[in-house]
Amino acid sequence: GSTILIGGEPGIGKSTLMLQVLSHIAQQGKSTLYVSAEESLEQIKMRAARCRLNSENLWVSNASTLGFILAAVEKYKPEVVVCDSIQSLSSESSLGIAGSVNQIREVSGRLIEFTKSRGIALFLIGHVTKEGQIAGPKLLEHAVDCVAYFEQSAGDQVRILRTHKNRFGPTYEVGIFEMHGAGIQEVQDA
Repeated sequence: GSTILIGGEPGIGKSTLMLQVLSHIAQQGKSTLYVSAEESLEQIKMRAARCRLNSENLWVSNASTLGFILAAVEKYKPEVVVCDSIQSLSSESSLGIAGSVNQIREVSGRLIEFTKSRGIALFLIGHVTKEGQIAGPKLLEHAVDCVAYFEQSAGDQVRILRTHKNRFGPTYEVGIFEMHGAGIQEVQDA
């Protein structure tokens, strides 16, 4: 039932990382759902093939409206859901365009309530602005259980996943990864 916000610059590898995480979880026999409002099913399929991902428990949707996302969660009954990205989702019952304060507040609030009530882990992917803040209202960081940033080390392929808030664990741990042609791989000896 935890909600985790993963922030990072566009193109850093957030989508690839989360698709790989879901594939790993799915291979353990747990049902997972990856919702992309930014990429087509064909683009996601190409990424999965490039990363050599294959799992019968990994469901994929390219929905961008809250109603379709909630229906997909009801249909597939996943234990883990990734929504990519929170700025691209909208609710039919809220005013404004996707990414507006009203839309982010409505969509994130309803997703969090829906998944928590069913014990489903929810990952929200958010883009970071040039100022280094997750785009959208700062209130989103207060609504989630964990906030992590996926950052690139200057001048190389190293990526760092750094926790900035964690209600249920430490914030001093980091994950160190490298981007390769076949996806993101953990750096064993940092």
